[in-house]
Amino acid sequence: MSNDEYWDDSEFGFFNTLEDEDKLLYLYDLMIGDFVHEYVGNDIEDVFEIEFEEEPVEPIHQNVTVSFDDSGNIVFAGSNVMLLRKVATDMIMNGLILQNSQLSFEDDDTVKLTYELVGKLDAISPN
Repeated sequence: MSNDEYWDDSEFGFFNTLEDEDKLLYLYDLMIGDFVHEYVGNDIEDVFEIEFEEEPVEPIHQNVTVSFDDSGNIVFAGSNVMLLRKVATDMIMNGLILQNSQLSFEDDDTVKLTYELVGKLDAISPN
């Protein structure tokens, strides 16, 4: 497989000294990672160019209100269901045990996501 079109003899020699797992990582970096190139004959051309916007994009801020209702359920309120589920998932990762989700839509375009709070454990992910 020492083909001059893809790599030279010294690079192929280095590749042969690697363990199988390291060979996979090396090929990943070569073909998909930082060294993505398009082979045209014997010339190597970069496939992509990175362009940056000149004006920074302002982040979108959306408020989420977390409260407890009279039944002791935890209620997430905001304007976006996916954002509410993300906040709930973050709380679960921090150790809250939630069950029985209920989704409701208010007249003022507010979305409410209600969970029954079962308890609290140590965080699932210490990071």
